[in-house]
Amino acid sequence: MKLCIAYPNRNSYSETFIHNHLSYLKPEITLTGGWRPYITKEGENIISIPAGELIRIGIKRVFSGLYPPFYTYFLTKYLQKEQPDVLLAEYGITGLGVMEACKKTNTRLVVHFHGFDASHRPTIEKYKKDYRSLFEIADKIIVVSKDMAAQLMGMGAPAAKIINNPYGVETEKFYGANPQQAEKIVLSVGRFTGKKAPHLTLQAFDKVLEKHPDARLVMIGGGELFESSKALVETLGMKHAVEFAGIKSPEEVAEWHRKARIFVQHSITNPENGDSEGTPNTILEASAAGLPIISTRHAGIKEAVDHEITGFLVEEGDYLKMADYMCLLLDDSALAQKMGEQASIKMKIEYEIRHRINKLNEILLCGTG
Repeated sequence: MKLCIAYPNRNSYSETFIHNHLSYLKPEITLTGGWRPYITKEGENIISIPAGELIRIGIKRVFSGLYPPFYTYFLTKYLQKEQPDVLLAEYGITGLGVMEACKKTNTRLVVHFHGFDASHRPTIEKYKKDYRSLFEIADKIIVVSKDMAAQLMGMGAPAAKIINNPYGVETEKFYGANPQQAEKIVLSVGRFTGKKAPHLTLQAFDKVLEKHPDARLVMIGGGELFESSKALVETLGMKHAVEFAGIKSPEEVAEWHRKARIFVQHSITNPENGDSEGTPNTILEASAAGLPIISTRHAGIKEAVDHEITGFLVEEGDYLKMADYMCLLLDDSALAQKMGEQASIKMKIEYEIRHRINKLNEILLCGTG
């Protein structure tokens, strides 16, 4: 199989799932550089004319309506030359960008939705007509949760084309948590953004401190709500108990797993725009390490966490119940240990990266002859 992966963001630290696809699938061809990817693996521009990049930028900025057919023309030429068996478009919007060229060249198109592209109301409103065309042109549509499958079917995607294949986790990299022996460290990892609701995690932890004044919350990540979260900590008088560790490498995150007793994440559907998660890699990684999870009944989390077995789930917004579960596991380190062990077993059986990549590879191979 000659595979092409088209993906928008070359340098996004949070898109572990795309980095895993590139690393494990080893595509012969890659295209990146925005929703209409145009930069090859070798760093070359597929717009193969003199001053191609200047012309591309000029058309995109000044004659934006002409840019889609302009891009499609050059992508069509590129696909005719390279002749990939299948193109995997990361995100539905990338799929929109490449679909006409795939149609013109009879290139099999598989579109992988990841989260906001299936839930963010302004995005869906902007692209809903184009999505219907995408659903017709795409051979397969990959989602990462049952909720996401339902969202796309509600937009008109044929159920027969949709395949639920959650992200995987590199279990050999995330291991060694020992909640029973750990200090009272509550760990949270993820972007400080609306759908991860860091303010609700902080409000829950504020309640925890009433019963466990010696507990600590460590929050890893960055994002648009980082400063407001720090301000909330000041307001609640929790500076002594909350550490903002910033953006960390996967190896550094794994080290924090081995220090913590609990992993928490209060994911919600953003009330302002409908944006929601897919299946958060951070929860998979913490589970693989052996931490009990306290999170919400949201998107793929409901499938990744077994309530009362590998952790606890609360309704979105219920930070008081989240606080109760944190206190329970801080009180009962043996229960935290048992749940963490079950979480690790679940990841090895259901979410091991090689199993999930093998399934993805089977989807990509199907129909390539």
